[in-house]
Amino acid sequence: MKTFLKRAWAEIHLDRLKDNFTELKKLTDETHTQVACVVKANAYGHDDENIVPFLEGLGAKFFLVSNIKEAEKVRRCGSGSEILILGHTPAEYAAELAENDIIQAAVSEEYARELSEEAVKCGVKVKIHLALDTGMGRIGVCVYDDDSCRRAAEQAERVSRLEGVILDGVFTHYASADSYAEDDEKYTEMQTELFFKTCGYIKEKGVNLRHTHCLNSAGGAFHYDRRSTLVRYGIMLYGLKPDVSLDMPCELKPVMDLKAAVSYVKQLKAGSYVSYGRIFRADHDITAATIPIGYADGYARNLSGKAHVIINGRKAPIIGRVCMDQLMADVTGIPDVKEGTTVTLIGTDGNETITADDLAGMYGTIGYEVICGISKRIPRVIYKGDEISDVVEYY
Repeated sequence: MKTFLKRAWAEIHLDRLKDNFTELKKLTDETHTQVACVVKANAYGHDDENIVPFLEGLGAKFFLVSNIKEAEKVRRCGSGSEILILGHTPAEYAAELAENDIIQAAVSEEYARELSEEAVKCGVKVKIHLALDTGMGRIGVCVYDDDSCRRAAEQAERVSRLEGVILDGVFTHYASADSYAEDDEKYTEMQTELFFKTCGYIKEKGVNLRHTHCLNSAGGAFHYDRRSTLVRYGIMLYGLKPDVSLDMPCELKPVMDLKAAVSYVKQLKAGSYVSYGRIFRADHDITAATIPIGYADGYARNLSGKAHVIINGRKAPIIGRVCMDQLMADVTGIPDVKEGTTVTLIGTDGNETITADDLAGMYGTIGYEVICGISKRIPRVIYKGDEISDVVEYY
């Protein structure tokens, strides 16, 4: 069995990932729409080198990333799956994109021309997906009415005739598909209508696109449209909700647990202070445990005095400020707490559970930020069933 330093670690459960992937596929008509897996940001902190080949083994054939370095890593640890970069790549990397058979998002006709010129110089062809901005306001050719849809189609037609690039698809991204609010649902419907209207005009111009896709995680779960050739599952693949208030159409299991080991237990008298700034003062005698994880590991300082950890199946409140490398918890009345006792910061122990969404709600963020923020000081311990299959230590 592989060993690791039991200071603090993240457990990645591949059986849960398999269950999530299976459940998400049920939401999709696979005769029309292919499931694409978003593995940017080190697979949302879950370790892409293990996640990508495992998903490929489950049948995944399309991956999405943020940048060319992530794409090249996925190519190295995967097989022949398709890879789409959603973020920016300077046109000077045209040869690298072609060499690794990576699809690049093109945010504008101007960028497509730059990429085309560089590709021609290098004697290569680069596949691209042209971005359409239907209301996200982030990247892409703006479409907001019938005239702009037609102009966007004209741009797509010109791009399709450029040397050095292959217009393989067009895509858009929803701004508020993760909301049940009436205005937000209407906005998503409007985005969908604009997108497929533009796709129709592009087809009328004789441009045949292999992919036209608009569905992110929330889009696939709540606004599925069989006209989208891809559904880009990201956060839901890893078992978290796009919005914590949503009732999900399928059961999802968090793939990551975050754990640590108690490093020290001490008795504190009433009146004792704990941690920086003396924001916590014991009003009675307590037992305190020091836990060697802190904000440098991705456990936010904003959780000071708000969050709990789970020790021996019972919740223990964090006391005082979370430090860079350590935090303290009040374990008064919890039996058998000693050096080496396992602490659950995200996950389940006994009847108690703490989720990334729970922590996110305590300081006004989202579960995405919590799991992506788990730093590379934290080894990823990869589980297949109850057995450790790999230990990934970045340092």
